[in-house]
Amino acid sequence: MRDISRRRTPAPGRLSAVFAVAGAAVLVAVASLSFQRDRPVVETPGAPPTTTSALTGLDPQARCDRAAGLVTARRRWPMVCSWRTPGGQLQGQAFPPPPGDPPFDDPHIEIYVDRSQSAEDLARAIAHELGHMHHTRDPRFVPAWLAARGLPRGTADEIWTEDYAEVFAALFAPPSERWRATTHRPTDADLARLRASFFGDA
Repeated sequence: MRDISRRRTPAPGRLSAVFAVAGAAVLVAVASLSFQRDRPVVETPGAPPTTTSALTGLDPQARCDRAAGLVTARRRWPMVCSWRTPGGQLQGQAFPPPPGDPPFDDPHIEIYVDRSQSAEDLARAIAHELGHMHHTRDPRFVPAWLAARGLPRGTADEIWTEDYAEVFAALFAPPSERWRATTHRPTDADLARLRASFFGDA
């Protein structure tokens, strides 16, 4: 009968050689494991988390409409939004109504949207322009405003109007570390006092 399996018995000399080779392999394996165990582990830094703006994919008007939801002022005016010119610094303009009762010509605000602008920053720009719309309804309050803000009589219009608009934005838009006026930033206590005195109808 033919052998289905054959087992060879090594000669004594060959057996010793086999044991020697096996022993050497074990030593190599142990040394390799020891090296890997003692080797410092280097963490591969993961990719930074990606964030998608809530405004991504929206056109300028849709971005403004969404950001306007973060503005808490009740009085609103028509708002026209477009992309800001590359490198441009102008964030918006206000076209307030003239003194008197409606109907008005075409009062509205224009917002120039930067593509990288967050919803919170855009809301701040919207509130700033709404502030300009608010103060021009009755300029007779100007002396009281200057006194309340510690500004001297005769302060240039471009200074106190920007100050007023920034206070308005600080009151009715999301918090921001930025202050876009040349005047001093009011404290929280100042803001509460100014709101009670000048913005009861805002």
